[in-house]
Formats: sequence, C-alpha cells, structure tokens
Amino acid sequence: MNGDASSAHHHGRAKEVSWLRTFLTQAALCFFLFAAFKIGEPQIEVPLSTAPDLGSVRSLGPSTDFYFLSVAGGSRPIESQSRLLNQMEMIAKVYKPKFVLNIAQVGEEGPLWYNATLYPELLKMPWYTTTVSKGRGIGNFMKKIELPYEQVLAIIGIDTGPFQNFLQNELNNTDFKEQMNWLRQTLAITTADWRIVVGFNPLVICNKQNNKEATKLQGILQDIFLRYRVNAYLSTNECSSCFYSDRGISYIETPKPTDKLHNGFLLHGVNPLDIKTYLVDSEGRIELKYSFTQQGRGPI
Repeated sequence: MNGDASSAHHHGRAKEVSWLRTFLTQAALCFFLFAAFKIGEPQIEVPLSTAPDLGSVRSLGPSTDFYFLSVAGGSRPIESQSRLLNQMEMIAKVYKPKFVLNIAQVGEEGPLWYNATLYPELLKMPWYTTTVSKGRGIGNFMKKIELPYEQVLAIIGIDTGPFQNFLQNELNNTDFKEQMNWLRQTLAITTADWRIVVGFNPLVICNKQNNKEATKLQGILQDIFLRYRVNAYLSTNECSSCFYSDRGISYIETPKPTDKLHNGFLLHGVNPLDIKTYLVDSEGRIELKYSFTQQGRGPI
C-alpha cells in the first residue's frame, strides 16, 4: 500500500513538473514573438526634451493640440522624396494631423502630391496647395478650420505670382493691385482667432553674409498683416534659418527640396494659447523650433 502511495506521489510531481515546463516554454515563445514584432515595427525618434510629450498626451486621452503639416512641393530625387513621404506618413500616424499645406509653385500638378497618393495615411486628410501663376492670382484660397476648443483657424493661401511681377515692374502692375485688394477684403471679413497667410515666395531674404533682410514687398504686406491681425506668414525658405519675427508677425519658412541642411517638413501644433512649430528631418527627428501667440482679434 505504501508502494502505491509513493508511486502516486511521484506521478503527481512528474505531472506538476511537466505542466510547469510547458507553461515556461509557452511563455518564452510568446515573449520572443512579441519582441520580433516590435523589432519589425517602424520607429520614430522623438527627443523628449524638445518634442511634444506624447506619453502624457496618450495617458490624458485626446491632446489639446490641433496638428497640421506643411511641406514644400517641388522635385526631389526619388530616394529623398520616398524618405520624406515615409516620415510624413509615420508622423501622421502618431500625431493625427488634420490637413497638409503643400507650399508649391505648380499646385496639385507637382510630383510631391502625385506621389503622396501612394501613401494611404496621407490621403486621410485634405491637402491645401499654393500656386504661383504668371498672371492674375488664380491660386488664392481661404479655409476656416474649427478647433476643438471653440476657436477658429483661418488659412489664407495667396498666389505669389503677382508679387514676382511687382518686383520687376512696380509702376504698372494691375495684377498686384488686385491681389492686394483680394487679401485685404478676405482678411477684413475673416472672423478667426488665428490667421495664417500662406504663399510660395518668402518675404525675407539673405544677404551675402547670410543675414536676414526684409524685402520691399515684406514692408507692404506687413502693414496689411498688422492691420488685420495676421499671426504668421508661411512660405518656402530663402535663408539657412527658417524662422523670423518682425513687429509681432512670425515668418515661418518650410525647407525647400534644395535645402540639404533642413531636409524635411514642419509639424504645427495649435492650442488656445500658442502655435508651436517643429522641424521634422528626413530621419524622423523632431525638434521644437518656434512658438508664437495670438495678436488679437479683428482689424485695428
């Protein structure tokens, strides 16, 4: 009888050891499978000291920031363009931007927008595209976007073709005068908390010492911007530094395809107090570059 009891005892321990070994084996397999999947996922490098605090955003639920992207249109080498669009799609998956500003010369006919149609995440949001025409301002647009905290963002896209003609012939430029009238009238009826004017051509250029210089056109437009409480003018870049402020107006320049130093695009985060702009390079690194607050409401 004792033999039977001893045999049963050893049999029970054998079953226990066998069950434990099976459990540990399955747990190890699950761990290695999980690790393999994580290694295969694309990673976005977000320096904690400069980028939005994504961890707190996720822990608190929906972010108070309203994000959008801006990128310079134009031709790029195939590899550079693919890398840029890949980074834009990865950023879009994380920050959920609501639209893209495509700051281009040829509108939607440009290669960037054409190739962006191959990236599903980038097609989930509208693209607002600037144009540089040779005649009248045919590429103007105005978009009003309601923000989640009872504010409104106005994006005023302006065709800068007449601007170029004005600099060449200041005395006889009907297209430029009509363009200025359109801009004044549009801003006058805009009841938005934030006003951003977007155009392809920068209003600030660099001299031989690479120092910023305002153009004559910038002086003319700045009077309009101040009168109608424009917060920022967004364009492509002319200088190595992409951010400039003058009398409370912010001039933000999106890197052009030829700018190898700042190869990338901009991520903008809007909240009730300010708008922050982050430079995202072709490797996915995010760096806080600029922040500005509201100018006020309505014309002076």
